[in-house]
Amino acid sequence: MKAVQLIAHGAPGKFELVDLPEPQPSGDSVVVRVRACGVNRLDLWSEEGGLPMPLQLPRTLGCEIAGEIEALGEKIAGWRVGDRVALQSNLFCGECEFCLRGEESQCLKSEILGVQRDGGFAEKVVVPASALVRLPAEVSFGASAALTLAGSTAVHMLTNRVKARQGDWVLVIAGASGVGSSAIQLAKALGCYVISTGSTQAKQDFARGLGADFLVDSSQKEWAAEVRKITKRRGVDIVVEHVGGTTLMECFSCLARGGTIVTCGATAGREVTINLWPFFVKQQRLVGSYGRNREDMVSTLRLVVEGKLKPATHDTYPLSETATALRDLRNRTVLGKAVVAP
Repeated sequence: MKAVQLIAHGAPGKFELVDLPEPQPSGDSVVVRVRACGVNRLDLWSEEGGLPMPLQLPRTLGCEIAGEIEALGEKIAGWRVGDRVALQSNLFCGECEFCLRGEESQCLKSEILGVQRDGGFAEKVVVPASALVRLPAEVSFGASAALTLAGSTAVHMLTNRVKARQGDWVLVIAGASGVGSSAIQLAKALGCYVISTGSTQAKQDFARGLGADFLVDSSQKEWAAEVRKITKRRGVDIVVEHVGGTTLMECFSCLARGGTIVTCGATAGREVTINLWPFFVKQQRLVGSYGRNREDMVSTLRLVVEGKLKPATHDTYPLSETATALRDLRNRTVLGKAVVAP
């Protein structure tokens, strides 16, 4: 089979389109023919060597996978060759205390497809059967690849880590991103008022098209003050944040009393300094969110079937153009999600 493998770290890294032996299932694993794989910020961190975990090279990146089962291990039950599936990228043990209570995102033995194991920038991938989620007939492979990681991350943030309620004010940072584009749609479906940030007119227009009620230009120094102005100085109830660094700190000045920032990323910086006095006086919350649980993926696909969540796909790239897709994401020209289709 053909695969695109990262050979050397860098920004950009060195990739090669290679021929690999046909993968074989064993025991409780399956072979999935990859029909679509989303491009994620995690792929850029892997490419750069910027993850806080070692990455064994060469490595096939790609964690947002959808496809069809091609071969089954001898211990597999309940699945058949040809079944359409989405893959849960955060592989879990199913045995630790967190897995047993349905919190697979906190698994003590977790691995990530495309990081510790070869991922979906290939024609085929081998995964444990526990990673399989049945893909409804109404959901295309491309839609699944665009939503079952970025979309389910937003679902995990707004329905698990915090509970967005009808009438809440929700600020979505970088609404033209994968997580942001899903968070806008989900917050609107939950009956919230949505403010989205965007650093260009094109990104703001894109967020408006997804349902954002108000747009703020994040390239302007006083963007946080504009959020306060929109809410008549009250502030927002929830901030969906995935940038980190100084952006995270600016979000505190956008937050209402009793409000919550839920964050799942640190692209702009992993270390921040918090002014504790207003934080505890206003009884605000900072909540971390990582990955998703199986329940979040099932909910995401159900929202797609119900028409409440739609893929915001920037472009679809052939497997040979995987490095170009990563370049476009790095250059911040992607609106929504870039998808590779082997």
